[in-house]
Amino acid sequence: MVYNPLTVKNWTILFLLFTASLSAQKSEKKITLLYENDAYQLTQEHFTLLDSIKKIEHKELVDVHVEGYTNNVGDKAYNLELSRKRAENVKRFLKEFTIVSSKGYGELASESANNRRVDILVHLKTDHVPVDGEIIEVPILEVEKKSSSISLLKPKKGDKIILEGIRFYTNRDVIMDESKETLEELLLFLETNPNIRFKLLGHICCGDWNNPVLDARNTRTGKRNLSEARAQAVRNYLVKNGIDKRRIRHLGMAYKYPTGKGDMFDRRVEIEITAVE
Repeated sequence: MVYNPLTVKNWTILFLLFTASLSAQKSEKKITLLYENDAYQLTQEHFTLLDSIKKIEHKELVDVHVEGYTNNVGDKAYNLELSRKRAENVKRFLKEFTIVSSKGYGELASESANNRRVDILVHLKTDHVPVDGEIIEVPILEVEKKSSSISLLKPKKGDKIILEGIRFYTNRDVIMDESKETLEELLLFLETNPNIRFKLLGHICCGDWNNPVLDARNTRTGKRNLSEARAQAVRNYLVKNGIDKRRIRHLGMAYKYPTGKGDMFDRRVEIEITAVE
């Protein structure tokens, strides 16, 4: 199939139509993600295209094939590994689908920029043609526990509160103004429960899947400690508003625990209760 670049808007429309016609005749949809030379990290444009796939409502009815490629610039062994990394990153983001034989196929026979890509093929399970040796990976269905600070009426050691309303500016430890309500809710919870100690866990987006402990650079300071700095920013807010600093620890988690929901949700801070005295 010849690659035909489409706009993000057109891909979104295409997949909404696909979702609405799952019971129609045989159909396979192809999405292509293009990469810069030597790159395998997902970009914001990639996430937008992948989000259009994640909007498919009847995920249980489709199979997804993920195929990674490179152009023929460079060493063949290096290109094979690079294509595998590209496919692996995409597969992880689509883990709620049935994945069939996600694989890096190495280099294609030209230097064309269109060969630096991942092809994502989506079709109905009823249209799948089995191939000897194929690997089927079943969906990983995550049941999200959306808990606010006030919902933990009887906090205990190990409880983790997802501070979903706290947002940060890209590549900085600066809290966005829209986070005020969540911060005030957290402050109220900690004032109401003065007997708990806790740690703040900072996270980043857009990290390295193969080196998730590598933190990102904080453009405000130039230091490579962005996840820790975000946790520190929340700590500073709490201390400034009267929470005893001896109750608080803060840690940077880098990219070890991405949410799979996109950049805005990965730029976050969580609170984990370490003791109830």
